Amino acid sequence: MRLRDKVAIVTGGASGIGKGIASALANEGSRVVIADIDEAKAKQAANEVGKGAISVPLDVTKSASANQMAKTVHEKFGRIDILVNNVGVRITKPFLEHTDADWNTMMSINLTGPFFCSRAVVPYMRKAGKGRIINTASIASFVGRPDRVAYVSAKSGMLGMTKAMAIDLGPMGITVNAIAPGSINSPMNASQAADSANDWGKETPIGRWGRPEDIANAAVFLALDESSYITGTDVKVDGGWVSTKARAGELSAHP
Repeated sequence: MRLRDKVAIVTGGASGIGKGIASALANEGSRVVIADIDEAKAKQAANEVGKGAISVPLDVTKSASANQMAKTVHEKFGRIDILVNNVGVRITKPFLEHTDADWNTMMSINLTGPFFCSRAVVPYMRKAGKGRIINTASIASFVGRPDRVAYVSAKSGMLGMTKAMAIDLGPMGITVNAIAPGSINSPMNASQAADSANDWGKETPIGRWGRPEDIANAAVFLALDESSYITGTDVKVDGGWVSTKARAGELSAHP
């Protein structure tokens, strides 16, 4: 187990990609903390992950909640080695229908929340002289997507924040990287994944939907000592969607 006794916090770890990451880190020996606003669901997820995983309540939109979460984890384990800023939500509606509340929700959860959580854990990592922060970005960090102006803006901001954090925290021994999921068959994409007439997975060179474990495997790598010289970058786990584009019929022409 390559992460034996490391303490890893996964925000939004009660379901989907977050739960997949929590399970993968636990399987590598980490003592996993699932931090989520849904306390009942987080407790259930911790029980299902097993291997000593616990849950801690967290509202990422409130700095006091993030600070208390970090304090609770450090008091219990005496260390914080890994933070996965996974929590995220998406509002999909036309540009002119986006309200002030929609915009603020996308920013507060998807961008400000990871800032609050990172700021809360960094003092503990700094004291230890090392740490790993992994931010969940998106393919929407790189391209415009329809009816997602606030979401795209927040996820694009995540990349900028990742780079700025990397340069500020590098001297403290803390690496900061982002994972950019593509079309992952998770609760957030449940309706799209169920629509066989519009199979997003077929738009990728890999030819399938991604799975939560695809993201989890990348998170494990970025948490390992072997990735200690990687910081301020993004890892696209998207089946090649952002980097490639085939015209209609071109992929099927080469079975």
